[in-house]
Amino acid sequence: MQQTRKLLETAADQALPDWDALAPTYQLGQFAKGADIFASGEWQPFVYVLRQGLVKLSYTNEQGEEWIKSFIGEGDFFACPNVLIAGLKTDYGAVALEDCQIEQVDYAAMNRLMALHPAWQRAIRQLLAWHIVRKEQRERELLTMRPDERYQSFLQTYPVLAKRIQQRDIAHYLGVTPEALSRIRKRSRV
Repeated sequence: MQQTRKLLETAADQALPDWDALAPTYQLGQFAKGADIFASGEWQPFVYVLRQGLVKLSYTNEQGEEWIKSFIGEGDFFACPNVLIAGLKTDYGAVALEDCQIEQVDYAAMNRLMALHPAWQRAIRQLLAWHIVRKEQRERELLTMRPDERYQSFLQTYPVLAKRIQQRDIAHYLGVTPEALSRIRKRSRV
């Protein structure tokens, strides 16, 4: 649970008590490149913390068209708020873009610790704040920026990951075709 502990204690800005209470709900998953971590329509009441690898979170319609909502790199986390907060099923999928090691903790166990300890409340509140800021930035990009500006923002947001992500996936993240991304990249080099 090393990466999860590091993330949560950084978020709380202090050591957190009662880690043993999470142990029964903790799993370390190994996912090969291309494997589904979870699919849309599943019950996944977990917080995932990426120890190693690269993950994409994306929506897919009935025709198989994909819209990538975000990329997750080492040390970052993801969870489906529809499941954790609203009690619904996942509305997007998570796929390993590289071989991955992912720490998984049941959110209900974390919720019990929040009820007992203010430090746990602080940690989860900070994770939610980071998530909200990230989502607002993404929304602003999609609603107010041209594709070339979204590409530049992507490069600034994901400077290390950008080199590890296929151009097709970057295009789906930006909401453009791979051909349009190729033209944007060509113009940005000039």
